[in-house]
Amino acid sequence: MLWRDNLVMYDRQTESWWAQAEGRAIRGPKRGTRLEQVPSDMMTWKQWRALHPRTRVLSTGENRGGRDVYASYHGSESLGVTGRTRSGGVLEPKRLVVGFRIDRGAFAVPLDIITTDRVLHVSGGGQRVVLVTLPDRSSARVFLAGKDTFAPAGERDGRVLLRDKATGSIWDGFEGRSISGPRQDERLGVITAHVSYWFSWFSFFPDTAVLKQ
Repeated sequence: MLWRDNLVMYDRQTESWWAQAEGRAIRGPKRGTRLEQVPSDMMTWKQWRALHPRTRVLSTGENRGGRDVYASYHGSESLGVTGRTRSGGVLEPKRLVVGFRIDRGAFAVPLDIITTDRVLHVSGGGQRVVLVTLPDRSSARVFLAGKDTFAPAGERDGRVLLRDKATGSIWDGFEGRSISGPRQDERLGVITAHVSYWFSWFSFFPDTAVLKQ
């Protein structure tokens, strides 16, 4: 089942309905309850193997192949299943954004403006954050930056490396952890985020502030 062109799930214990985009129960005994979100990424198999070379794949015996069954949809102007999905005029409906929330505020950053330098600092909800893309530029992670400013420092093992300008410490841009220098083993706060079409994100968070710098 879909709601606002997004998956609706149900739990077997209470049969409450849950909106995937929000992690919130929209019908049933648990209506209004929210699930805890954890960081996740959508990436290519090649990117995953670079990050986790010892991964073992559980196979069902079916050959699924590597073809994207949604390729024609991605390349079309169609919006969602019905085509009636509303979209704010701030961005093109199918522009990819990195969406995240801080406290009660919703924010979105167009993915394509991060990909040149792979690192972008923005401010939202009273917080200064840094967005770091994956090496293949398919997704990005978001961290609380505080007063720190970071610059790209190359790649290693499928990860973008960062250098903080204050101490020269090197950071793993996927985990938000310092791997060498005066701040070794320090960690940045992680903000849960995911890549989405703008129209899909806007359907659930119409008050989103679009951040570009």
